[in-house]
Amino acid sequence: MKQIFHISFALFLALLMGACGSNSKSEANKRLGKIEVEIPAELKNKPEVVKYIKGMSEIADDYALLIDDMFEEVGEYAGKDESELSMIDKVKLTKATAEVAIRSAEIVGKWGEYQNKRTQLEKQLSDAETEALENVWKRFEQRIEQIEARHSEIIEKKEQK
Repeated sequence: MKQIFHISFALFLALLMGACGSNSKSEANKRLGKIEVEIPAELKNKPEVVKYIKGMSEIADDYALLIDDMFEEVGEYAGKDESELSMIDKVKLTKATAEVAIRSAEIVGKWGEYQNKRTQLEKQLSDAETEALENVWKRFEQRIEQIEARHSEIIEKKEQK
């Protein structure tokens, strides 16, 4: 059980760090807030790029919600040894870990699709448009940093273990 938690937690840290690249908007709004991504003027007349940016915004919100949910459900167990957990706690941890693993796989899949789409889109854009898209991308990276900062206390507790 302890190994499952460690593996799951490591997976989420890897997602958090590596994704730098989120289920209902209203829930995401209550937590970190809806990501504010402005469509640059250079890209407003590119419907495919606008759709891409809005889709990435949804993925970022889904990811923020997933991480919030995970820490809400299992954050209290960070830094605890398996022997400190009751049977109910172990069941709750296993259930939460499985649910989050399934949801994270969906989000990571979407993220990968959007990474590929970004590469395709950039081939069709001018240098100024590519730079504008890069600036939007930086906003998504800031969102990941925001998520990490929000839960840094629990992450640090786990890393000290």
